Amino acid sequence: MLGRALKAEGARVLSAHDGRNALEISREYPGVIDAVITDLSMPKIDGLELRKLISAERPGIRVLLMSGYVFSVPDGAPFLRKPLDLVAMHQHVQDLLASMRRTRRAGG
Repeated sequence: MLGRALKAEGARVLSAHDGRNALEISREYPGVIDAVITDLSMPKIDGLELRKLISAERPGIRVLLMSGYVFSVPDGAPFLRKPLDLVAMHQHVQDLLASMRRTRRAGG
């Protein structure tokens, strides 16, 4: 659902089936990846570990964490609670895309 919403807003979406696959895609993808949207609970590499690894390899990348099992993340990272409320999801997508556009215009 989130991937479809991002595509509808004009974003290119790279999908992964677990944390390890997401890290592999990030390492193999030659272009810029502006943001990662990941669940906290995933097989092989969980969302917090994925965030740490991808952020180290791609400084400045934005990571939005999601979960239906916890209410927040310890360091205050952007977080979306599941089940996804369509209005909240749309707002998060808009905020994420606006942030990416501002960064591009600023040259970062």
